[in-house]
Amino acid sequence: MKAQLNIDLKSYWHAGGGRDAGSVYDAIVQRDPDGLPILPGRHLKGLLRDAVMRAEAWGWDYFEGLTDTLFGKRNPVDGGESQQGCLRISDATLPETQQNWLASKSGKGLLPGLFAGLYSTAVEYATGTARNHSLRGIEVTIPLLLQARIEPLPGTTLPDGWHERIREVLPLIDAVGAHRSRGLGRAVITLEEEA
Repeated sequence: MKAQLNIDLKSYWHAGGGRDAGSVYDAIVQRDPDGLPILPGRHLKGLLRDAVMRAEAWGWDYFEGLTDTLFGKRNPVDGGESQQGCLRISDATLPETQQNWLASKSGKGLLPGLFAGLYSTAVEYATGTARNHSLRGIEVTIPLLLQARIEPLPGTTLPDGWHERIREVLPLIDAVGAHRSRGLGRAVITLEEEA
């Protein structure tokens, strides 16, 4: 059984790939080959894992052992074996019709409108002036609707009711991407089951 995550971004967001743009930005947005923004599946998987782990730690009904079942068990410090989970999460991208149009000759001209820049600097407390060499800039993406697919890994069986458990923890995720604790990436995430 497959499902689709809908990530409705409500504010600027940044999902970087560890690259910069020289003297313009210290961090740029991760893009697909057509230049469209993406939110990596590994990031979404980490957010979902954390939300399920918290629900399990708080004793929510039907969550006991679910973190390891869905997302795997990390290799313990004592040298024990790690265990593979049973979920695969794709990168979150724009809906297919929007991707196709923006990748076309007619839509390419609008790509720069998907991005903006945010700048910050450190201020000297005593003088109230900008600290030398402290200007930092990041590229951000405008609010958009993104979609990602969740499906079982080949050869694994998902536990009954996994859709409901994921749906229950989604309100625990209120932001995605980098700088979530500084106001970027506010999002509402929903889950739709697929046949």
